[in-house]
Amino acid sequence: MSANLDDRRMSQSLTPAKAPAPAALSQHRPGAKWLQRGLMLVALLLPFLFASLFTWQDWRRANAEAEARLERVLAVAQEHALKVVETNALVLDSIASLMQGLTWVELQMDVARVHGGLLALEQRIEQLRALHAVRPDGMLYTISTSWPTPVVDVSGRDYFQRHLAGNFGLYFGAPLIGRTTGVLAFTMSRARLDSQGRFDGVVLGSVLPSYFEQHWATLGGSSGGQFTLFRADGMVLAGSPAPGSGELRDGARSQLIELAVESDRGDRLRLTDAQGEEWLAGFRRVGHEPLFVSFAQPQAVIMAAWRGEAMVTFVLAGLVTFALALLLRVARQRWRAEQIALAQLAATAEALRDQIAKRESAEDQLRQAQRLEAVGRLTGGIAHDFNNLLTAILGTVHLLERHLGAGADDRSKRLLGAARDAVARGAKLNASLLAFARRQPLKREALDANALVHGFEPLLARALGDAVTLKLNLASQLPACRADAAQLEAALLNLAINARDAMPDGGEVELSTRTAWLTEDDLRNNDDAHPGPYAEVVLTDNGTGMPAEVMHRAFEPFFTTKAPGRGTGLGLSQVYGFIRQLGGHVAIRSAPGRGTAVSLYLPLMAGGVPVPERPAVQARSSSVVAVASATVLVAEDDDQVREVAAELLRDAGFRVLAASDGRQALALLERGEKVDVLFSDVVMPGGISGVELARRVRAARPEIGVLLASGYAAQELGGEAPEFELLAKPYDRDLIVKKISAMVRVARKGAA
Repeated sequence: MSANLDDRRMSQSLTPAKAPAPAALSQHRPGAKWLQRGLMLVALLLPFLFASLFTWQDWRRANAEAEARLERVLAVAQEHALKVVETNALVLDSIASLMQGLTWVELQMDVARVHGGLLALEQRIEQLRALHAVRPDGMLYTISTSWPTPVVDVSGRDYFQRHLAGNFGLYFGAPLIGRTTGVLAFTMSRARLDSQGRFDGVVLGSVLPSYFEQHWATLGGSSGGQFTLFRADGMVLAGSPAPGSGELRDGARSQLIELAVESDRGDRLRLTDAQGEEWLAGFRRVGHEPLFVSFAQPQAVIMAAWRGEAMVTFVLAGLVTFALALLLRVARQRWRAEQIALAQLAATAEALRDQIAKRESAEDQLRQAQRLEAVGRLTGGIAHDFNNLLTAILGTVHLLERHLGAGADDRSKRLLGAARDAVARGAKLNASLLAFARRQPLKREALDANALVHGFEPLLARALGDAVTLKLNLASQLPACRADAAQLEAALLNLAINARDAMPDGGEVELSTRTAWLTEDDLRNNDDAHPGPYAEVVLTDNGTGMPAEVMHRAFEPFFTTKAPGRGTGLGLSQVYGFIRQLGGHVAIRSAPGRGTAVSLYLPLMAGGVPVPERPAVQARSSSVVAVASATVLVAEDDDQVREVAAELLRDAGFRVLAASDGRQALALLERGEKVDVLFSDVVMPGGISGVELARRVRAARPEIGVLLASGYAAQELGGEAPEFELLAKPYDRDLIVKKISAMVRVARKGAA
């Protein structure tokens, strides 16, 4: 048996296999993910990279500007020092002029004039204090700051010893505190020569370092730079801050002086003191004198503005990075949202395609169900009229047989028998049509499907034949279902015959039961059933199977793929109508070469009603007992059927009253006619059906028996247990006479 048919939850028609849903939009590959992170990192680092580049350029610019400023400051400081030296040299020349051509004896007599000249020169020259004239013996001749001239021996001063030793040019003495002025100053002196060019005393002036410091303060501004004026031998004459203040610490000033003296030219230097502080320094020689001026600036001061700008730059870079990070985060969130939306859109598109496929399948099934429903309605209407015709024919045959009696010849008997057989075949065909149209009379009762299958197994095995093996697979504790046992057996027999015909070379048929649950999707096109539990009976074969286009039409009446004469095409349609009329569901699954499985879903009994034992079939009595003088009211809208039925009953000895509809029948009763049994068709025109007529008669005359006849099912009677006995058309004469006779006896017994 095909393993592909093990699934018992089958659709009515075979739908194409659904393509697997595409996988949801997956995450990026690891390489792409790291690439994305790398790009984000680069994007976040770019502001800092640009900030670093700008900061480096600013650092170079700050150093270049500092070096350029150093050059400018040194140039100005050199020019200023040179002007001071030149001015002081002119002052010394003026002092020498005041004393020119005079001997010291003559000068001693003219000391007042010389002192006045010195005082006048001092007052005009801001940077000079205490202009001196010293005699060759080292004694002070006169000084501009004191009068009369104090007696002071300066022969021990370095400038006097320098000139005495033969250095007659300008000389810059070491800073000292003057004994007459009490002011710190360094001296600028020149030797006085006699007419023979020999040493003849010294003229000098005290130069105030504060004069340089004031100028340097203006020149240096707030840059924190330090100026130094020093001799070629390293003696510091002036400094800003003053020498010894500790600003250019730990020998850095001495290092600068040593480098300047050694190189004897202007240059830029990088100095580092013992504390690790770096200085940018430079020096210039003042003219041709052994005198230098230098300027040094702390690198920290130079870089202070650069650090501020760098901090601002990096703060801005941080803000830009923060903003960019937020933007990237928002962009990434939006990108992820878009990816999720795309994934959802793809899933929605796939779900929509799936829904469209399901809808198309549902529409196909709905069209098929509507087509079957339309065919069922048409079939039901035709079957009803056809039953009336068969009833009239069968009644006429009965009348002819009674009329001819024993004197009928063989030919007449043969023709009447053929007519009776034709009516029987027509009635059987009509019963199949009514079953498909869900209008056949059903006896709904609690039924044990397992017991029915066990009891019906021998008949099914004979129907399948020796070439087919029947296998039972019955579920234990199967709940009781609600069904018509005879119709269910007929349905199983039809399915078994179809399975046998699908396996011409033999095979295997499995008949199994179980409890199944049907959902709304399973019952999408079945309005007769409701979602819930069902008893499922499945017949599965491993025969040739059916293609989809054949399976779509499998339940249509008279549709068959068998050869002419091998089948009517009503087997599956009868099964379909019977199960749907019960309120159940039927499903079929098949594929070419993979066999067929048909599932019958039978509704369960409510409340677990126990299954009654089936009574033994009693042999019917063929005797027909007529009750003399009984009156039967026949209500039938079909003239031929009414006439034949009345004639049959009269022939059986009954008194017959005939009515063409319900109103006429009620009129006869209201007129006072004595009636023992009402025999009425169910479907009648005029607004009063047979059921309504029976109810009115029963309400007015409870003693009257009621027998109804119809070519339809019992649903018109208002429930599963009709209140009136129903006879299916076409009916046999003996059966109708027997039922009416029984009703008459019951009615008369009750009256007695």
